[in-house]
Amino acid sequence: MPSPAGSQNSSVVIARSALLTVTVTPSDHALALRVLRLADHHLIVGTGKVTATLDGHALPMTAQPNGVYLASTRDQSGGAHTLDVVVSHDGIRELLTGTVALPSRTSTLDFLQSHGMSAWWVLNIAVVLIAVLVISRRRR
Repeated sequence: MPSPAGSQNSSVVIARSALLTVTVTPSDHALALRVLRLADHHLIVGTGKVTATLDGHALPMTAQPNGVYLASTRDQSGGAHTLDVVVSHDGIRELLTGTVALPSRTSTLDFLQSHGMSAWWVLNIAVVLIAVLVISRRRR
């Protein structure tokens, strides 16, 4: 039963089953996943125990000793994405699905594209001012 992801850098339960709960904390270029076993309230820990896909594409995962799994989202766009998490525990494999909201990234290029006409006016004014300076120095 997935729930929508919350604000950036806050932990959100995105999926749960009768045995497990998956909590995700999004950041700029990664997701921190925690998988909690409900019976004893312990985290699922270990390399290869948790794998994930984002919108059907495999996410590179790194298991941390504290039970956190880091998934790189460097090449992903911001917004809502479907996260499928496969957890191997107690001799079974369980698939949990939820929705996670990745933070949107802004760059200088994005800023210029969103303010396109203004950027062109600033550029044109800068070129005219430079031309005026060059012409006034040649006349002296």
